[in-house]
Amino acid sequence: MKKNPEETNEPASNQQVDSRIAAVRDLIFGENIQKYDSEIADVYDKINILQEKNSKSLSEAIANIENKLADLESLVDHKFQDLNDDLDKRLADLDDEKADRRKLGKALEKIAQMLQE
Repeated sequence: MKKNPEETNEPASNQQVDSRIAAVRDLIFGENIQKYDSEIADVYDKINILQEKNSKSLSEAIANIENKLADLESLVDHKFQDLNDDLDKRLADLDDEKADRRKLGKALEKIAQMLQE
């Protein structure tokens, strides 16, 4: 079975038709396609620039929040230490006051015994 000569020429003729269609398409729409391609490229560039700015702003915001959290942690630790020191001081004062009452009570007992003798 031999192929028809028309069948062997079909791919070549299809390529010619395709190239002619492409040429006509470029003539009709070429300028508009280039314009759209240019506009799309500009949009992509602007998107990339905005992504970079947002990424930078986000990084700065995160660093700022981390710094504020560190400052807050330091402040809370300092306040906690101050309160702890104040509590220790008040407990020591309370112990001293109780010790003085005990001494006073013992002294009064001794006086009472002396009076009874």
